[in-house]
Amino acid sequence: MADQKLPAISLGGLGGSSAAPSHDPLLHPELYEGVALRRMLAFAVDLVIIFAVLFVPWMIATFVLVISIGLIALPMALGSVLFVVLYDVLTVGGPASATPGMRAFGLKVIAWSGAKPDNLQALLMSALYWAISSWSVLPLAVALLNPRWRCAHDFLSGTVVVRRVGA
Repeated sequence: MADQKLPAISLGGLGGSSAAPSHDPLLHPELYEGVALRRMLAFAVDLVIIFAVLFVPWMIATFVLVISIGLIALPMALGSVLFVVLYDVLTVGGPASATPGMRAFGLKVIAWSGAKPDNLQALLMSALYWAISSWSVLPLAVALLNPRWRCAHDFLSGTVVVRRVGA
């Protein structure tokens, strides 16, 4: 029994064993080594990308805002929020299952079952993150209290962020 190999990590959820998921931190601690720091750095990269993309539209909109006496402020804010959420949905729900920042730091998002998250789950993850973090540090506080470094929005959306195998 001591010579038994660990189950293979797969996107199917269970890697050869029906007892524990492939993202079990006891079976695969390498999936969680440095995830918290990598996740924070990845978020910073994503914010830089988002800022770079929104900079020119915001400069134009600011000029229009002055001319329109503030009438465009709500559409500007809603457009920015929509862009940020779509950025998350299309990248986390896409083929790589990670934002560009996550890919840069060797991370990916998987569903609790071990499968790739779909766009609806990515939408839920993003919307919950921005809703919760806009008024609280709860997402980060929750991450400190569990072995998978899952934030509050991860629990609520049924996702977990892990290191890419070999990253």
